Amino acid sequence: RRGIVGPAGPAQALAAEAGFPEASMSRLLMERCMEAAVARGVDFSAPYEPWAPVDMMQTLLVDVHDYCGCSWLSAIVVACLGIRIVTLPVSIASIRGSREKALIQPRFMELTTRHKQTSLDGDQTQAQELAREIQAFQQKHGRFFMMKGTWNLLCVQMPIYITAFWTMRGFAGHPNLFPGFAMEAPLWLDSLALADPYALMPLLTAGIMLTNGEIFGSIDTETAGAQEQIKALQAQVGDAANSTQTFMERNQKWIMRFAAVAFVPMTMSFPAGVFVFMSTNLLASTAQNRLLRHPAMERLLDIPPRPEQQKAAAAAAAVMTPALLPLGASLKQVPSGKLGTVSPAKRPAPAAKA
Repeated sequence: RRGIVGPAGPAQALAAEAGFPEASMSRLLMERCMEAAVARGVDFSAPYEPWAPVDMMQTLLVDVHDYCGCSWLSAIVVACLGIRIVTLPVSIASIRGSREKALIQPRFMELTTRHKQTSLDGDQTQAQELAREIQAFQQKHGRFFMMKGTWNLLCVQMPIYITAFWTMRGFAGHPNLFPGFAMEAPLWLDSLALADPYALMPLLTAGIMLTNGEIFGSIDTETAGAQEQIKALQAQVGDAANSTQTFMERNQKWIMRFAAVAFVPMTMSFPAGVFVFMSTNLLASTAQNRLLRHPAMERLLDIPPRPEQQKAAAAAAAVMTPALLPLGASLKQVPSGKLGTVSPAKRPAPAAKA
C-alpha cells in the first residue's frame, strides 16, 4: 500500500478513484479528506515513502486494526496502551534514576558552591582539595549523573510523540491509501483524517495537560520527577537558590498554564487522530505515575522515596516516641516505682532466721 503514485489532479478526480458512488456521503467525505490533505501540502503525484519509525508505527496500527477487527479509534487506543506497557520498564528506571539523583544532587551542589567560593577567596589548597572531591564524586556516580531520569523523556517519550504525530498525519494525508481511516467518523467527528469541527478534542487534550500541570507540576507526568528534584534542591539550598532563579523558573506554573491554553488554537487544524493518541497517552501516563507513586509499589519496585517522604521519615526518626522504641528502652525510661516495684535501696531487709 505504500510507494503508490497517485495521479495528479484536483481532489475530486483523486477521490473518484476510491470507487465510491458519485454524490454519495462516502464520496463527499473522501473529497473533503483529499482537499484537506492538499491544503496541508501533500503532493499526491509523489510516492508515499514514510520514515522507518513512522512506517513501523503505521504497520502496527494497521495490524491491530486488521487482526483485532476493531475500529481505527480502538486500534489507536490499543496500540498506545501497548506501547505504554512495553516501555513501562524504561519509565520505572527513569523514576528510580530521578529519585536517586534527588538524593545525591544536593551534595554535588554543595561541593561546587564551596569550590567556587574558595576559588574566589584565593585559597588554592582548599580549592584543589574540593576539586579532587568533585572528581571522586563524578567517578563514583558517573560524569553524566545529572541526566538521570531524563533519558526516558529524551530517548523514548519524545520520539514516540513525534512518530505518532507523523503517523497520524500520514494516515490523514493519504486517504487514497488508507480509506478506512478517512471514512471512520466516531462520536461527533466527521473523520479521523479531518479536524474536529467543534474543537472538543483539542480542548480535552489541553484540559489533561492543564490538570497534569496543576497536580504534578508538569504537563507530561514523565517530567514530574525532574520538577520534584528542582523543588527539593531549592528547599535545601534556601534563599540563595531562590535569588538566582530565572524568569522561567519563577513563572513556570503560569507558563505551563499559558501553553495549555494556547495549545487549543494552535492545533485546531490537526487531524482528530492526532488527539486520540495524545489524549490516550497523557491519560495512561497520569494513571501509570499515580500508581507508581503508591508506597506499596515503590517498595515492590525498589524505587527510592521522594524528597518530602525522606524529610518526613527523618523527622519521625528524630522524635522517636516511646511507643516506637524497643521494649527494653521503654522500660528504662519509666521512673522507678511506676511499674509496681520498689527500688532495691528501699526494699526491706529479709528477716533473720531463728
